[in-house]
Amino acid sequence: MIFLSKNLFNYFPLLVYTFLFLVSFSCQQEINQKENSTIQSIDSTIIQKHGKLYIEGNKILDKNNNPICFAGNSFFWSNDNWGGEKYYTPEVVSWLKNNWNTKIVRAAMGVEDPGGYLDNKTSNKNRVKTIVEAAIQEGLYVIIDWHSHHAEDYTNESVLFFQEMATLYGQYDNVIYEIYNEPLDISWSQKIKPYAIEIISMIRSIDPDNIIVVGTPEWSQRVDLAAADPIEGYSNIAYTLHFYTVYHHQWLRDRATEALNDGIALFVTEWGSIGYSQIDTEANKWMNWCFANKISHVNWAVNDKEEEWSILFPGASTTGNWLDSDLTDAGKLAKNIIKNWPE
Repeated sequence: MIFLSKNLFNYFPLLVYTFLFLVSFSCQQEINQKENSTIQSIDSTIIQKHGKLYIEGNKILDKNNNPICFAGNSFFWSNDNWGGEKYYTPEVVSWLKNNWNTKIVRAAMGVEDPGGYLDNKTSNKNRVKTIVEAAIQEGLYVIIDWHSHHAEDYTNESVLFFQEMATLYGQYDNVIYEIYNEPLDISWSQKIKPYAIEIISMIRSIDPDNIIVVGTPEWSQRVDLAAADPIEGYSNIAYTLHFYTVYHHQWLRDRATEALNDGIALFVTEWGSIGYSQIDTEANKWMNWCFANKISHVNWAVNDKEEEWSILFPGASTTGNWLDSDLTDAGKLAKNIIKNWPE
C-alpha cells in the first residue's frame, strides 16, 4: 500500500488546480490554432488578396494597384432545357475553385433565345443568383453576363435585370457586369454604344465602381471600333474580346494590341480552344499574349454537350468531383491552363 506524506497531501488541491489549468490552456491553444487556420483560409481567397478591381488606362488593377490577370470558367447558356443549366450549382463553383484553381466564373444568362430570360425570367435569374452567391461564398470573382446577340432590342429588360443585380450584389467586390455578350455585325457608335450608356448609367446610379464590360461588334472581335470611339464619362469600363483558336489567330491579336495601345482595357470573357485535342499551339500563343498584356480570360464552357468546346463528356456529375476521364480534350487543356495560371 502506498501512503501520501502529510505535506504532499496538503498540496494535493494545488496539484489538481495546476493540472486542470494546463488542460484548459492546451484546449484553448488548440481552439486558437483552429481559429487562426480559418482566418488564414479566409484571407487567402482571391477576393481577400486582390479586393476591389478598378481600371487605369488599359489595365485592370487590384486594391494593391497591381495589374491583375485571372483565369477561370464560363458556364454554358442558362436557358431551360439546353443541357448546360444543370451545372449551375454551388458544388461546381466550389470544385472549380478547389480543383481547377479557378479565380473567376461567368454566369451566362441566355436572353432572347428559346428557354432564356425572356421566356422564363425566374428560372434563368435564379441560376445566375446561384452562381453569384456561390462565388461570393467561395471568395471568387464572378461575371454576370447578359448573354445576348441582340441586346439593343431588349434595352428595357436589360435595365430592369441589371438594376436588380446591382441592388442585390453591387456592394460585393466580387461582381463584374457584362452587359452585352456578343453583338453581331452592327454599328458600334449607332447601336451598341447608346445601349451600353443607358445600362451603364443605371448601374452606376446603384453601384458606383464595380467593373462593367461592354461587348463589341462582330461577336466581340471589333475592339478597334470601340477603341476609336470609347465610352466617356464613366470609370471602370472594359471592352469584350472573344476568340476561338480554330478561327482567330495573329490578325485578331494584332487588332487587340492596337486597341490596347489606343488606351482601352480588354477582358476576354469567353474563349475556346481548337477542341478535340489537348495540343493547341494557337491557344499557347493566345495565353502568352493574355499574360503579357495582363488580360483576364474565361474559358467556354462548363457543359457536357457533344461539341468541341464543352469541358465535360455527357453524363459528368453536376456537383463536380470530376475524374480526368470525365474531361474532354478541351476540358483537359483548359484545366491545365487555368490550374497553372500565374496571378
